[in-house]
Amino acid sequence: MERRPFPWIPVLIAGGLAVVSLHFLLPVLIPFALGFAVAYVLGPIAGAAEVRGLRRQTVVVASYLIIAATLALLAGTLLPMLGRSLASLQTDAPGYAARLRTEWTSAQQDAVTRFPFLAKQIMTLDANRAADRMIEAAQSLPSYLLSFFPLLSLLFLIPFISFFLLVDGPASIDRLIQRCPSRYVEQALHLVSEIDHSLGAYLRGLILVAAALTLASFFGLWLLGVNQAFWIAVLCGVSSFVPYLGAIMGMVVGGLAASFQFGTAAAGLKVVLLFVVIRLCDEIFLQPTIAKRSVHLHPLVFLFTFMTGGELFGFIGLVFAVPVACVIKALIDVAWSWYSSEARWRVVEGVDSASVPFT
Repeated sequence: MERRPFPWIPVLIAGGLAVVSLHFLLPVLIPFALGFAVAYVLGPIAGAAEVRGLRRQTVVVASYLIIAATLALLAGTLLPMLGRSLASLQTDAPGYAARLRTEWTSAQQDAVTRFPFLAKQIMTLDANRAADRMIEAAQSLPSYLLSFFPLLSLLFLIPFISFFLLVDGPASIDRLIQRCPSRYVEQALHLVSEIDHSLGAYLRGLILVAAALTLASFFGLWLLGVNQAFWIAVLCGVSSFVPYLGAIMGMVVGGLAASFQFGTAAAGLKVVLLFVVIRLCDEIFLQPTIAKRSVHLHPLVFLFTFMTGGELFGFIGLVFAVPVACVIKALIDVAWSWYSSEARWRVVEGVDSASVPFT
């Protein structure tokens, strides 16, 4: 029995063209990808309500109204809080900068005393430049925030796209499967099942980790008395959509904020210890539960995926690197299974097809 060679060259060419197309169409595809992610996460809720006899459209519209009302209430609280936080940061920035100069000068003198042979190199490190940049950055925060206003269009596009995806539900998948040739329906169903299992488990686990990290960070920083605890916690939660980045951001940003606020390195070390404990709790309690249902990728594959996504698509590439890897893994698994078992790839040597009895 001889197996025909797999068409590697056409497959590689098609994959390369897909990557290049994604690179150029990224600004257009971002809202659709985010809208699909939102619809995919909320889809089971609409499906469960539909099973209980409720109309899918009614459930989706009611859910949107509830979410809009909740966001409106939160905006009335969070926007004034954001304004007060920015004003406080702008007011405190000169004091933080002066403290940075003092601490840095003291550290330089201590280092020169301990390592006199490196005195020239140590004294070339200027803290005044870093302090001046800190003041400029604090004074420029409003203009930085204004630069994010173009991104607000995503806040309208994403709900709009996800609304139609939620209303349509699994009907779009059913239509695609119905258009498949009958002999490929089983492979198509297998592919959809594999993607749903790996992608769904990863996205829901990621949201669970982000929510847990945000809450734990806020309460921990609040108990330690760190200013801007809410916004630091939000930053950690958003950053956690890139694995391991949330805890790192908390250690760096929270540690620096505590050190400047209390004027001691011990305060910053307490915050670092807080995020180390949060990370350990995540590894002990959350990750084993998530890993039972998530896709299993080798650590080197994870590293390669993040490096490739970040190099090609920046931060968005880091966020979507693992979901795309989940889909590619499912495609490869189903394609290999089909290739290994499909009879048309095999030719029996020395047997005339006309002589084989048909039953």
